[in-house]
Amino acid sequence: MQPEDFKLALDDVRARHLALVNLILFTDQKAMAVFRLYVTIGIAAGAAAAASFFRDDGLLIFARWSMALTAIWLALGAFFCFRAMSRGSINLPGRGPEFWAWAMDPRVETRAVIDAYLAELAERQAINRRLNERTALFLDIAVTMGIATPLLFAIPFLCELIWNYYLRYFSTF
Repeated sequence: MQPEDFKLALDDVRARHLALVNLILFTDQKAMAVFRLYVTIGIAAGAAAAASFFRDDGLLIFARWSMALTAIWLALGAFFCFRAMSRGSINLPGRGPEFWAWAMDPRVETRAVIDAYLAELAERQAINRRLNERTALFLDIAVTMGIATPLLFAIPFLCELIWNYYLRYFSTF
């Protein structure tokens, strides 16, 4: 390999490492957005559930368990968002001054510098890949929970509706 080939290879691995760091940051930002949504809707659902247990409003009677379950479900979804945003050992691109001080030593050969740089970068990228996979999994769980929320809301609502309908229907006999 020629010296310019080494520069191309190093630029390529640095760009890949930076893309992986950006992917982790994107997951973190998306988890924060989903977290804000879940907390906002969850607080509203929890407040409606609390109010419904102390009032005999016709609509609130049907929605009380749905709202309570939705608030709990979204709190759990927010927990997974929080896990997706949790602090991890992210490795940023570039090397510290100690590496470059060693690399500038005239006794150190260019090939040794490149080998050390690539070995350290491979280790750092492996750590970032594991972090990215973990945070992406938690975000995926949180988003899936959000998608399932309407179904989760509908089940107790329909049960309450059917239960009250049959109570009224059979109480007329």
